[in-house]
Amino acid sequence: MQKISLPVFIAAIVIIAIIAGAVGYYAKPVPTPPPKPGEGMVIYWIGGAAGDPFDARLYKGATDAAELLGIKLVYAHTKWDPDKMVAEFKKAIAANPDGIVVMGHPGLEALEPLFKEAADKGILVTLANVDIPELREKYWFTGYVGQNLYMSGYTLAKEALKRFADKLKPGTRAAIFSGSWEQPARALRAIGVEDALKEAGLIVDRVSHPPEVYGSPAEGLPYVSGYLAKHPDVVLMCFDGGGTTAAAADYMKSLGKKPGEIIVIGFDLTPGSVKGLEEGYVQLVIDQQPYLQGFLTVLNMFLSKKYGFAGLYIDTGGAVIGPEEVKWVKDLVEAGYR
Repeated sequence: MQKISLPVFIAAIVIIAIIAGAVGYYAKPVPTPPPKPGEGMVIYWIGGAAGDPFDARLYKGATDAAELLGIKLVYAHTKWDPDKMVAEFKKAIAANPDGIVVMGHPGLEALEPLFKEAADKGILVTLANVDIPELREKYWFTGYVGQNLYMSGYTLAKEALKRFADKLKPGTRAAIFSGSWEQPARALRAIGVEDALKEAGLIVDRVSHPPEVYGSPAEGLPYVSGYLAKHPDVVLMCFDGGGTTAAAADYMKSLGKKPGEIIVIGFDLTPGSVKGLEEGYVQLVIDQQPYLQGFLTVLNMFLSKKYGFAGLYIDTGGAVIGPEEVKWVKDLVEAGYR
C-alpha cells in the first residue's frame, strides 16, 4: 500500500473542512426577515397629474416611504383638478383604508364634510402641499407637510427685488400667472409674490389661466403671449405652478425673447426649471421639496395610526435657487429627490 505523506494528508483534511463548511453555510435555512412595521396598513394618496414633474416627486417620496414601512400605497392622479381631488377623496373613503393623504386645493368648504365622514369611519386624514389650518385644529391626527405657501411667495419675490434692484424699481410692471386666483388656499404663494412686489412700488398684474394648464403647461403659451402683446413693458413674470415654471423657457423662446430679457421667477425645482436656470431664461426658483411632502405624509399617517402620535406640521421650506446655486442640486433633481 502506498503511504500518503503527512503534508498531503493535512492539506486534504483542510480542503475537506473548507468544502464542508461552505456546503453547510449555503445549505442552512435562510431566516425569514422580520415583518415591516407598517405591514397590513393601507394608505391612499390623492396626488396631482400623471407625468407632471412635481407630482412625480410626490409619488416617489410616498412610494419610498410605503416600501420602507411595508405599507400598501394606492396613489390617485387628479390632473390638479380640485373637483377630481374631491371625487378621489370620496372613492378613498369608500375603500375604507387606514389613512388618506389629501392636498388642500379644494378648500375648507369642500373638504370639511369629507374629513368628518372619514373620521366617523375611523379613517385618519392628513394634508400635503396646501394647508387648511381649520382642519388641523379640529382633528388630532391631521398634520401638514409642505411650505408655508404665503411666505414662500413673499420670500421668492423679496429675493428677486434684492438681486435685480437695478431693474425692479417703483413703477416697473410685473405679472403673476396663476390658475388659482379663485382658490384662496392655493393662491397664497401667488398672493405672497404680489404683496412683496406691491410693497416695493411695482405695478402688478394678475393674469389668470385655467387650472388645467398646471398639468399641461404647453397650453399656457396663449395666456403669456396675449398678456405680452398688451403689456410689452413688463419687466418681471412670475409663474406660480411647477409645470408652468418648468415651461417658462419654452414660453420665452416661442415669443422671441432672449435669456434674461424678461426676469422670470417661479416655483419648484424640476428638470424643466433647472434647464431654464442653466439657459438663463429663468432667474429664480424656490424649492418646496415635494419628495419630502410625499415621504413624510406617509410617515405621518403611519405614526398616528400605529402609535397614536398627533399629526405633525412640517414646513418643507426650500431655498431660493438661481443660476449659480443650481449646479449643487442638479444631480438630485435628475434623480427625482429635488
